Amino acid sequence: MTDAFEIHRRTWLYVLLALVCLGLAGGFGWLAYDRSAPVLAAPAVVLAGLGVNLVRAVGDIRTPLFVADDHGVRMVAEGGWVGLLWSEMGEIRVERREGLRHDPRIKVVSSDGRRFYTSPLGMATNVSPGEAEVQLAQRRSAAAY
Repeated sequence: MTDAFEIHRRTWLYVLLALVCLGLAGGFGWLAYDRSAPVLAAPAVVLAGLGVNLVRAVGDIRTPLFVADDHGVRMVAEGGWVGLLWSEMGEIRVERREGLRHDPRIKVVSSDGRRFYTSPLGMATNVSPGEAEVQLAQRRSAAAY
């Protein structure tokens, strides 16, 4: 039995983005107050909301986004966890970056082809697309009993 393959968020990236957003929100808030310009309060509110959401993501940083082992995969999808055995999957593939619109991701399609689930890869996670391809190929072939 091999160790599970897990994909996690990059903690430092989320912390850095949260600090930048909260710092900019404070700057816009100060400018809105100092110049008596309520229109500058709108960016402050938006940036503060984004910063707070990033801080919430940092609090959940130890929870993996995707786990693959000898039995199948489990991933965070639509506010909950989804788990599929290798035999229940129609296809699992790593999709590379497509221009600027789509980041790399793992796509899992159910055996009936009606449902699919994705998990992010790349800069925001600790796994590259190449590493994910190798790890998933090893686990899927090992589970093909």
